[in-house]
Amino acid sequence: MDELNNGHEPQLSRPGKQGIMYDSGTIKVIVFACIVIILAVALTGSVSYFITRNAVVDKLKSRDLVYITESIVAKIDGRIERAKETAVILAKDPTLVQWVSNGEQDELLGKYSQAKINDIAQNHDYANSFIVSAVTNNYWAEGFSRIQTMSKANPSDNWFFDTLQSGKAVELNIDYNSKRQDTFVFINALVGDVQQPIAVTGVGLSLQSIATEFQKYKFGERSNLWLVDSKGKIHLSDNIHDNGKYLNDFVPVEVFTQVIHESETTSTQPNVIEYTNANGETIDLAYQLTKSTDWKVVFQIPRSESIALLGNIKLNTAIASLVALFLMIFVFYVISQRMANPLKRALLLTEEMEKQVGERTRELVDKNQKIMDSIDYAKRLQESILPTKEELSAVFDDYFILWAPRDVVGGDFFWVRQIDAERSLIAVGDCTGHGVPGAFMTMAVNSVLKHIVDQNVTDPALILSELNCRMKEILHRNNQNRITDDGLDIGICYIEKSKKLVFAGAKVPLFIRQGSQVHVLKGGTRSIGYQRSSNTLTFNNHIWEIQANDQFYLTTDGYIDQNGGIKDLPFSRKRFISAIIDQSDSELSKQKDTFESILNQYRANEPQRDDITLLGFCFK
Repeated sequence: MDELNNGHEPQLSRPGKQGIMYDSGTIKVIVFACIVIILAVALTGSVSYFITRNAVVDKLKSRDLVYITESIVAKIDGRIERAKETAVILAKDPTLVQWVSNGEQDELLGKYSQAKINDIAQNHDYANSFIVSAVTNNYWAEGFSRIQTMSKANPSDNWFFDTLQSGKAVELNIDYNSKRQDTFVFINALVGDVQQPIAVTGVGLSLQSIATEFQKYKFGERSNLWLVDSKGKIHLSDNIHDNGKYLNDFVPVEVFTQVIHESETTSTQPNVIEYTNANGETIDLAYQLTKSTDWKVVFQIPRSESIALLGNIKLNTAIASLVALFLMIFVFYVISQRMANPLKRALLLTEEMEKQVGERTRELVDKNQKIMDSIDYAKRLQESILPTKEELSAVFDDYFILWAPRDVVGGDFFWVRQIDAERSLIAVGDCTGHGVPGAFMTMAVNSVLKHIVDQNVTDPALILSELNCRMKEILHRNNQNRITDDGLDIGICYIEKSKKLVFAGAKVPLFIRQGSQVHVLKGGTRSIGYQRSSNTLTFNNHIWEIQANDQFYLTTDGYIDQNGGIKDLPFSRKRFISAIIDQSDSELSKQKDTFESILNQYRANEPQRDDITLLGFCFK
């Protein structure tokens, strides 16, 4: 890594569209958080709105409408009760009684009576005060004016005569006064004995003045406040144009029926109901019977107006929620950026490292390919120094060769030199190392062997001794300061065809199968060319008289030392000898596959441990 970056921290790529601001993971987290926040705000706002709305509606139905209705009823009852009291006071006034009894002839009593009527009308907030004599049938009103003389022939005067005959000290009467162009609620009181009254006196309340009172209780632009009689006729409304109409002109039949049917029952508490009008709008309606009359106060208001205040609350809440939402998003974004920054740097660092590793991997692949090309070429070079099939066939009557470098090239080799038609030299060697170093060694050994034999040295023991000296000389083994120590194991056979075989070996034995027996000619125990090998190292020759069907095997330790089996042990010389005996009936040319199969079966999945060379040959 230091080599790649000259010992400095890896340089990160400059953030572009793939940088921190565009990190998809961060954006996803922020979007997810925003959705959660929006849902939370929407849910909280909706729940709060509906809770508040229900609370407002509940308050409206249980308190506001009740309060308005009760207040209006109390106002009307109060006005009427006060009017009743005033009417009774007038009826019991002795001067007034005496004036009427005298047929309104006493001028002084008349002035007093008229002053009394004027005072009540002008100073006690009544639209009218009057006295109608049953003696003269004269109708006297405020201002000391005689309005008319009552006559049974005039239907509009029936109220007077009905009141005289009612036997009730006080009663209410609604009448339209054409001269005043106003509808009044008259409180009539009988003067004198109620059974034989001498006059009817009282006060009149203008519906217009009470309608003005109604305006004070106006609640919403489209609310309605009505005073209806037992038949549902509207006698008083905050909208004067509604006077004279019926309640069912404004409410559904079932609501009208409920209100009218309950009008006979005196209730101290207003009733509150809700219904849906023809436009699908929810309407809240409260009604209550007055105590002083059989009239009823009805108050109606659309639900949308009663909760109109919530619209402003909802709007303000939405604005506040949006502001809070943007603030939370901004804060969350800043926090997430600070949290994600180290992770992003780590990711960028990892990406940069992966990029550099990829570049180095490609370089290594290219270099490896070049190396493999070189090794393949080295293999062809190494194979070029090995004996050809023609050379081997010229020396042996039958043979097989198993040459299997552990890598592409190896340190094992086999060598043949035909001296003449009857004599030849063969060798199998195992040089130090595997792969390319071993291959270099085999080429060097081949060159030295050739040079030694070219000097007419054919004795195997002498060849080995000379090979030891020359290899040590070539490899500068006499220099004790060298840190490497290379050499080889080798077995050499001098053959006089079909007569005798002379063998000398440096840690490489010769296996000879003769019949069912396998003889082993052991070589020397010292290797060749190593620093520890003496320059005067000598070897012994072993002479074998060749018999018909004798089979000879030269092998390096790669075959015998290959590990495998159940206990992962070396194949061993014992199993090798058994393999030779098992193939006593097989021709040598067919034994290669068998030896290879036996070893592969033994090592199973274990990798090849060393280079393997096995040469089998015979003379017939």
